[in-house]
Amino acid sequence: MVKFPSQRKMLYATGDISNDAWTIIASGNISGSGSVSGPLNLPKDLSLLNRRGYASTTNKGVPLVYRCKVDFYPQDEDGFGPGTAMGSDFQATLQIAGCQNNWVFRNAAVKWHAARDNMWKKAGIKKSQLGTYANAIRYGWDSSSEAFLKPLDAYGEGFVGGTWDTTTMVDMVDNEYKLALTCDGVDEDSAHSVGVVNIAHAYLSSRSTVPLDSNEESSEVPAQFSHLEQLLRPTNLESGTEESYIRTDVVNDQDNPPYEVFATESLNHDITEPVELGRCIAGTGTAYGSAIVDIPFGIAGLRATVYNAADTNITPNFSVGVEVLDIFEMQG
Repeated sequence: MVKFPSQRKMLYATGDISNDAWTIIASGNISGSGSVSGPLNLPKDLSLLNRRGYASTTNKGVPLVYRCKVDFYPQDEDGFGPGTAMGSDFQATLQIAGCQNNWVFRNAAVKWHAARDNMWKKAGIKKSQLGTYANAIRYGWDSSSEAFLKPLDAYGEGFVGGTWDTTTMVDMVDNEYKLALTCDGVDEDSAHSVGVVNIAHAYLSSRSTVPLDSNEESSEVPAQFSHLEQLLRPTNLESGTEESYIRTDVVNDQDNPPYEVFATESLNHDITEPVELGRCIAGTGTAYGSAIVDIPFGIAGLRATVYNAADTNITPNFSVGVEVLDIFEMQG
């Protein structure tokens, strides 16, 4: 069971938000020196503020989902209003994106956790030799997310924090690679060097999947002259030919998966794509926008944009508040 954090509110800055275009938010300090543009990492920031280790998964690899209240304020991090004056008619949007919350990611995280344990075992490394905070894998957001947002103190300055290094894996194909949630997959039908692996794509590559025609060889239909079926029919069919047609339709109907069939060479497969967890809208007549979102692994991509009716190409700074409401295991 995860110990619920006592310090569960965090503040971030957006940096300059582009007009009519998405901007990856950057949070550091008022002057901009030391600001970091990247995804939100709640385990990292909760560890920083509570001075204890928080993680994206349990010690058995089961993903944790962080339920949060996210507030989007049209103010600088110092609280004195937008850094750039906006017209009387504007709308700003903060988008929160995350990996998919489903059984594939749950099973993938558990399997990668076991794979890491086996990697250590094969190298003759005991768990007692590992770092204090190495109980769980530290994931990246995408192929380039080694840096994460910095939380701010009450005066808008970035916390110093400690070291948050993402997990490195080693196997006979690749010397070193990282694990990410939303990057493109790797074609594992051929051996080649990679730097980042999408955990869900790699998981699907490691298992048998439902074929395009799921009942191609194994489907069975009810007996043609089933007594139970005949009793349940509202009327008798007029001929055996009609019955045969219906049975043929039953066999061929709904036997294809309602999701994209997996192939390891499909590098930008549906499973690699992030989903929108929520949006916060702030604009004329609203003090701030707010949304409650469930963030798988506690890692999310944040981006914002502002629309000004006068189209003056303004680039204001906003603030983002995050409050953790609950932490629970992903159900899948």
